[in-house]
Amino acid sequence: MLPTCSAPPFEVVLGDLIPHGHRLACGMLHDPAAAEDAVQEAALKAWRKQSRLQAGVDPLPWFLAIVANECRSMRRRRWWSVLRLDRQVAAVAGREDDTVRRADLRQAILRLHPRDRMVVVLFFYLDLPLEEVASAAGMSVAAARGRLYRSIKKLRPGLELQEALR
Repeated sequence: MLPTCSAPPFEVVLGDLIPHGHRLACGMLHDPAAAEDAVQEAALKAWRKQSRLQAGVDPLPWFLAIVANECRSMRRRRWWSVLRLDRQVAAVAGREDDTVRRADLRQAILRLHPRDRMVVVLFFYLDLPLEEVASAAGMSVAAARGRLYRSIKKLRPGLELQEALR
């Protein structure tokens, strides 16, 4: 009798997706502890909904969509309107210009709408192609490209968008 080739167990598939989900959650929440909680909740939800995952389809966009939804839910549940800006400004004051620019960019990303932030994080932090970004965000590729374009424009008005979208 020939051995049958079966799909890997869901735990193995999920284990490969966790680092990507954690990077997305860190990019959306900017809090490593909250990001870990969000990924843990997303993994549990993914395990419960594994029957919805179609065979032969890449599970990464599906899982990232669950992580992004969990991040949005966490932000709604917690009081996030108070940022510890005093500590951030004091810490940044003594550093070089590059660090200041990164802090400014991080704050600008936090000010984006969660859906805009998700597209930016998926594309730039996780280096996903637009097709996977669109799939994870639940929109068409054209809509994802447009949202990314508008989000970059909000982040830095002087940025050359052609360079960023390559």
